[in-house]
Amino acid sequence: MTEFVDQIRQRVNDALGDLADARTAGDDYRIQVHTGELESFARLAAENGIRVPELEPFRAA
Repeated sequence: MTEFVDQIRQRVNDALGDLADARTAGDDYRIQVHTGELESFARLAAENGIRVPELEPFRAA
């Protein structure tokens, strides 16, 4: 695995944790921010042929 892939996976895991925290807190703004971040990671992964199963719910239709 390349450093790029490692970084994407780590940032995705961090963003998923932040999203879970925001949902627990009921913070709609943070939920929106972290959802957008994950959607961006999903696009980046798809553009670079990286499969990150955790991003499937955030892929554009």
